[in-house]
Amino acid sequence: MINWKMVSGAGIAVCMLAGQAVAVECPRGGTLIAGASDYRPYQKVDGKEVSGMDFEVIAVVLDKLGCGLETQALPWARHLKGLEDGNVDIASPVSKTEEREVFAHFSSPYVDAQEVLFVPAGKEGEYSSLADFFEKGGKLGTIREYAYGGEFNDLKDKYASQIDDTDSQESNLKKLAAGRIDATLGEVFVVSEDIKRLGFGDKVVGSNVIISSDASYIMFSKKSVPEEFVTAFSEQMQAMKDSGEFDTITAKYK
Repeated sequence: MINWKMVSGAGIAVCMLAGQAVAVECPRGGTLIAGASDYRPYQKVDGKEVSGMDFEVIAVVLDKLGCGLETQALPWARHLKGLEDGNVDIASPVSKTEEREVFAHFSSPYVDAQEVLFVPAGKEGEYSSLADFFEKGGKLGTIREYAYGGEFNDLKDKYASQIDDTDSQESNLKKLAAGRIDATLGEVFVVSEDIKRLGFGDKVVGSNVIISSDASYIMFSKKSVPEEFVTAFSEQMQAMKDSGEFDTITAKYK
């Protein structure tokens, strides 16, 4: 295990490894640049205002390492190109792929992108699995052409008559709140944000049924951020998870 401590005001993280202190300086003169797009609640872009769970977590981790954070609203294609060229330092939340590993370092897992079954309030524990939901005659609202994970793909043909396709998650949530469907699927943070926005907090809740769970990461440009700094970042983020500080931040977005 690597232990990290701050050198006050120096913009340097100090790693205590095998009894030796190794300094890791903040890249880009102390303030790293993260691209932003509107993917709520992870990232929120309202005009010139940028906020969201990603930037709250990243800013706290960077602050513990003596670094600052600047955000820039960017379309995703420009964001990736900026990361490849070293003009942007950070992208999140992302999946780790071989193609991206050519130009980027990845943190330790940031969050698990859990796809869960959302049901009417009071029915959180009614189903043990998606198969159980269908076997009990449940009608599921889905988004047309959306790539759902887990057991959905094994069940969708058998229970096609119980699946109601629509063009948006908002439509599914409105149908669920009105009792026109019995459940819908979605990523827990994203759908929870939609529920808050629509004012359905007393009508729709996430159930105990997890359809899939895939790790998301924070990605750093290889051209602008050294690998040892990403290691420092990951260690500090893990320390926050161990202490409960990470959950305190992310719980606000569920």
